[in-house]
Amino acid sequence: MFANHVSERVRAAVNTVCMLCTGLCFCVFVGCGRSLPTVNRAVVDRAVRGRTDASVARESHPGEVRIPPGIDTATGLTEENAAAIALWNNAAFQATLADLGVARGDLIQAGLLANPQLNLLFPPLGSKQLEWTIFAPLEPLVLRKYRVEVADRDFQRVCEDLVQNGLNVVRDARIGLIELQLAEDRRRLAVENLAVVERLVELAGLRVDAGGSGELELVSARLEAGQRRAELAGLEQAVRIAETRLRLILGLAAVDLPLRAVASPRVNARAMELDEVVTTAIRDRPDVRAARIAVQAAERRLELNRRSFLRVDGVLDGNNGGAGPNNMGPGLRFEVPIFNRNEGLVIRSQWTVDQARHNYHAVHDRALTEVRVALGGFAQAGGSLEILRRDVLPELQRVQQLAETAWADGGDSYVVVLQTTAQVLTARQREQELQADLRRAAAELSRSAGRRIDALEIQETDLPVLPSASTPAAEGQKP
Repeated sequence: MFANHVSERVRAAVNTVCMLCTGLCFCVFVGCGRSLPTVNRAVVDRAVRGRTDASVARESHPGEVRIPPGIDTATGLTEENAAAIALWNNAAFQATLADLGVARGDLIQAGLLANPQLNLLFPPLGSKQLEWTIFAPLEPLVLRKYRVEVADRDFQRVCEDLVQNGLNVVRDARIGLIELQLAEDRRRLAVENLAVVERLVELAGLRVDAGGSGELELVSARLEAGQRRAELAGLEQAVRIAETRLRLILGLAAVDLPLRAVASPRVNARAMELDEVVTTAIRDRPDVRAARIAVQAAERRLELNRRSFLRVDGVLDGNNGGAGPNNMGPGLRFEVPIFNRNEGLVIRSQWTVDQARHNYHAVHDRALTEVRVALGGFAQAGGSLEILRRDVLPELQRVQQLAETAWADGGDSYVVVLQTTAQVLTARQREQELQADLRRAAAELSRSAGRRIDALEIQETDLPVLPSASTPAAEGQKP
């Protein structure tokens, strides 16, 4: 009889162990078989596309260069093309996009429940009876809501920060292309100006040979020509430097793709309302929204830390040494909060909330300042450009036409025509510099406002074509 009793206890213990092992294996199998949610960039892509009309690459391909469909770097880049290429290939921006996956992982982890623990004692290996205990943490069920809220707001903040980074990349790409276009325009005008000055040197030599002027005029002309050549050499290097910087912004520094900018258009400034732009920036600018969300996350984290000192486990205990073959009963295991009530984390969270609120006001004030400065620079460049086109260039063109008419009537020397032509070229160079300033200010204004602002309008009409630097054959006989 004693042997039968022992046999029944062993058989019951084995059955219990088999049941527990089967349940444990099932839980492990189900947990490992779950497919992890994929992380994509659609949320950032939609936000950036809505603000800039340019898309973000949907997948990460480190070290690869991909050109968006419909763009050919060899036929000429516009500001929109440069922004699209930069959003797809800028290495620094692509690296920051990894924060999206990190924040998404934190959000998923915050919603997971803690795994139960199983304590098991085997009777065949010792003199004790079969005992098993399952501990299931209960406080995650209570705190899960707060953890998910904190992680969700952190995820939203990261998304807004990434959108702001995208706006910064678009701004940098537009300005980089503007710098390249300006360098090419200045080089082209320098070539034309050098041709005019060299012709002046030639005419000064003819006048010296004819006895119409002294050596001083010839030496001055030669010095001017030397200065123009030195300036042209520097501008050729400036074009290469601007192209190199643009390649870095576009993510094309390591590849040998042809890169050419389209000719810069003549633009005018539109009238802009300060209050409207400021209101839009405060409402829609991503870094302001991110700072506002960071305050909410800090407040939720404070609520979480005030409750996270609780440690409660549900207990299910069993053995086979009682009145029946299996004896099970529920219970609780918890920490008694006598010495530690999370006071340190609570204090830290309180000051984190204070810091987040101050940071929001700092970002808010910076956004206001950047918008006002951008509008001021835009108005300054637009006003100077308008005065130059209205008052200076027409007068220079009129003087140039008068000089040409006087030379055609046999009055003045062609030297006067070339001198006025050089003045017009210098004024045109100043116009291009002001245009670049205006376009840079427009790019900065769009970035400061948090969305693309159509602050420029293309001017279709252009100035009359400048006369050639060549001189008729008769000029050699008429000093």
